[in-house]
This record gives sequence, structure tokens and C-alpha cells, in this order.
Amino acid sequence: MSSVVQLLDDIRQRGQDHKDSLPQRDVRGEAFWSGIGFSLNGVNYIVPIDEIVELIPVPHTTKVPGTKSWHKGVANLRGVLLSLVDLQEYLGRSSSRSILKQRVLVIDQEGSYLGLVVDEIRGLHHFDEDEQVEADLTADAVLAPYIIGGFERDGELWRIFGIKELFESPEFHQVAV
Repeated sequence: MSSVVQLLDDIRQRGQDHKDSLPQRDVRGEAFWSGIGFSLNGVNYIVPIDEIVELIPVPHTTKVPGTKSWHKGVANLRGVLLSLVDLQEYLGRSSSRSILKQRVLVIDQEGSYLGLVVDEIRGLHHFDEDEQVEADLTADAVLAPYIIGGFERDGELWRIFGIKELFESPEFHQVAV
């Protein structure tokens, strides 16, 4: 069993090592931006693809006593401790009712794994530079500190959710009740 885990970790590491060699231009020679789309409360967001380690269904968790309700607990992800945060609840909203659609964005913060539970994954998206927008990005005041840009395609706005901005937020580190 450990050889399988070791093989999977080796494949993951090789992918990380070679991510910079991936094309940054499309077949027309134009630069593009890639990200993983997700939704919260029916609003589209996107995070840079290189900030996400993997996407998983919501795993079984063990609750950690004395933590806020948005910290869902910890889970074992192939032998690595994964702390789970319900992004909706962290933002002061009720959690999604569609548990079957919920997914976890797994983020590696210098060896510590964090899972952000989102309502739904909306796929991998590539945007041309000319689709970038600057105005009217704030869905609401609660999310404003985490929105770092956006793209618009076919009348649909995709707000870039800043993982770094989330991690640097003092409130995010106040997990204890």
C-alpha cells in the first residue's frame, strides 16, 4: 500500500516540478490565464490553477473541540492531515445545502494542507488577457478583501479569489472559540 502512495506522491511532485514548463500561450500565440472555477451562493469565482494541489469530495472529518463552526475538522488525506474550512460559513453565511455538489479545494501552504469546502466546482478555465476586467468585481462587502481581479466571458463574470489574501487575513487564523 505504501508503494502506491509513494508512486502517487512522486507523480504529484513531478507535476509540480514541471508546471512552469506548461504553455502560457494558446495556439494563436496569445497569452492566457488558467484557473479552477467554483461557486459560492451561485456566484462564480476562480483561483489560479497553480494554487490548488487537488480537488476532492468532502471527506469524513473529525471535529476539533474548541474551534469555530466554520472549521469542519481534520481529515486524513493519504496519510497527511487536512484541515477543512467551510468557506461559506467562514464568510458568515449558512453552508450549502447541496452536500453532493460540494467539493474541497486542497491547498498546500508550505507543507501544511488546507481544504476549502466550496459549493460546486465549475471546471478548468483559460482566459485571454483581453477578457480581464477591473470594474464591478465585488459581489458583496464580505468578499471584497479576497477579490483580486476578474475575467468576463460571454456576459459571465469570474472573480479571482485570492488564496494569499485569505491566508493573510487575521480572522482566518482565529479558529479557536
